[in-house]
Amino acid sequence: MSSTGKFKKIAIVGLGLIGGSLAMALKVNGYYIVGITRKAETLAVAKNEKAIDIGFQELNSESVKDVDLIILAPPLATIPEYLEKIGKVVKHNILVTDVGSTKLKICNFAKTVLPANITFIGGHPMAGTENAGFLSAQISLFKKCAWLLTPLNDSSKQKEAIEKLIALFKEIGSKPIVTDPEKHDKAVALVSHFPLLASIGLCQLVRNLRDLELQGIASLIASSGFRDITRIGGGNPEMNSDLITTNHAQVLALVSMYQKELEGALKLATDNPEKFLEELHHIHNWRSKLYNKEGKNNLLNREEVATIV
Repeated sequence: MSSTGKFKKIAIVGLGLIGGSLAMALKVNGYYIVGITRKAETLAVAKNEKAIDIGFQELNSESVKDVDLIILAPPLATIPEYLEKIGKVVKHNILVTDVGSTKLKICNFAKTVLPANITFIGGHPMAGTENAGFLSAQISLFKKCAWLLTPLNDSSKQKEAIEKLIALFKEIGSKPIVTDPEKHDKAVALVSHFPLLASIGLCQLVRNLRDLELQGIASLIASSGFRDITRIGGGNPEMNSDLITTNHAQVLALVSMYQKELEGALKLATDNPEKFLEELHHIHNWRSKLYNKEGKNNLLNREEVATIV
């Protein structure tokens, strides 16, 4: 399979789960892939797995020579320093995007450090697992998953870049969604970062029980429900830390709202069990419509691209 030719040479910075999976998916679609990561052993494995064509341990003028797209997939906290470096070493016209899970701070930073020859579009694939590293990479990780794109403004240059990225990420099976950085951060706080916080809280609740006998019994009988709810809380610590700390304000704003919902549900269950059961049926129907039997979001299957104003 050959690429569309819109990008002749793509550099991916960071070859962990997301970067490695992206390299695999783009490579199989015919793109020339430059891998940039600090670990020589990771580059060797990626080259052996035919996920990249060439590898470098640093982002510099040599590693991005003739590259027309850079995708930043390092740890979230390091993305600003890479943007700053790109602004200094890249002299030709180039498109840059990232895969960071928060967008407002990154997009605002990009506005301040990137010169006119570099076009930046924020990006965030809603895909991943609790595992990390290139060895956990999956070629089909992005199939039927949302890929959020957050332009810096509504200029024609940004719109042209968005169109190119939409076409690219469709090729690997993802569903591009265009929104602004602030709305992105609010939305992911609701469906990704706050659920992570809730999962962490439940882990801590059981882990820190002072009644050790009760803790032992609870741990012994912990089955599928507890396993599923705590899966993300028990995931990669560095990644989970980045997710919460970089979107702290939006997550914090949801704590009181969530507490109100919990208290309301408990009160309804006590005061009006029949009404509580009715509400649970509504929740059951709502969630059943949201996901299909394979666990994929039904709304994503209804349209190729959604632009959120």
